[in-house]
Amino acid sequence: MSKPPNARRFGVPPAWAEIARPDGQQCQRFLAESLSLLLADLLRSVLSDASPTVAAEEAAIERYRNLADTLADGDTRRRTSTGITRAGLAKRCVTWLKLLLAAPPNLSSTAAMREFIDALNLFPSLFDSEPSARSRRARLTWLLTHDRRLDASTREAATALIEACEHLGVLLWPDAETA
Repeated sequence: MSKPPNARRFGVPPAWAEIARPDGQQCQRFLAESLSLLLADLLRSVLSDASPTVAAEEAAIERYRNLADTLADGDTRRRTSTGITRAGLAKRCVTWLKLLLAAPPNLSSTAAMREFIDALNLFPSLFDSEPSARSRRARLTWLLTHDRRLDASTREAATALIEACEHLGVLLWPDAETA
């Protein structure tokens, strides 16, 4: 005979701190989402004055340091200097994101997540002035928006990546949409 839903339970209920503690996979998702939001902020600041070579703001560097320290378990092999450019800091965020989002071989990732990771691989084309980078920017834009134009500008590709970064949480937490 099953107990009614409002029946008393005996024993000590689990402590909230125990229930609320995120597991390793959740921590990885939180860090990936935080890095993607930092990347979006960096790209937004690059687009605001069209200069990726300007030094990154101290707040962005500190956000990155905190995330990188967490990711490296406090091992600070390579400190980020205050003179790093916004593009350089964004490239470091992309490197960490690709590591965090790489799915283990036994797990399958969604098509949208694979497209996001493929777009991250094309990230250097945003700062590349070579004429051949135009096709890579177009591919990056297509992966994120499925807009099939052949000549996406740097601004269009960066805007598509910013929007994807801001919505990465939906890809990382698919169950939250249905809950």
